[in-house]
Amino acid sequence: ERPCDAIDGIRDRDIFAELLNEGERSGLFASTSKVVMKHYGSQHIYFFYVKLDEEIARIEVPQWVAFNKDKLKLTHALVLDQARRGLGYPAALAEAHEQAVVKNTDKYTLEQMIEAALYKEVGTIQGSAKYRSKQTRRI
Repeated sequence: ERPCDAIDGIRDRDIFAELLNEGERSGLFASTSKVVMKHYGSQHIYFFYVKLDEEIARIEVPQWVAFNKDKLKLTHALVLDQARRGLGYPAALAEAHEQAVVKNTDKYTLEQMIEAALYKEVGTIQGSAKYRSKQTRRI
């Protein structure tokens, strides 16, 4: 047993739900994500938490926003405005999610295009048994 086991399972949102009033944001934190470190190089990512109606949102911003008080203040205000417009969830994010969903017909078309390109290059395509099984209709 370790001393830190006493707080195991407590999430950031649990803490900030108690600390923040509606509309308030936390201070900035630097992201230590391995993905960010690998792909963003010297352009660090920072984040803050903001309390919306019923949720705690984590908002990530690039360094050039994090270190500019006016841009950071604007980001906070825009998130709050979008959450108000989206009934508690930022409307722009909800719309982006809807646009990002890949429909089955689009997926099928993309698979057909990839298969055609592969066939043109190698002359034959033999996917895995699992893939072939998924492509075959059964009674």
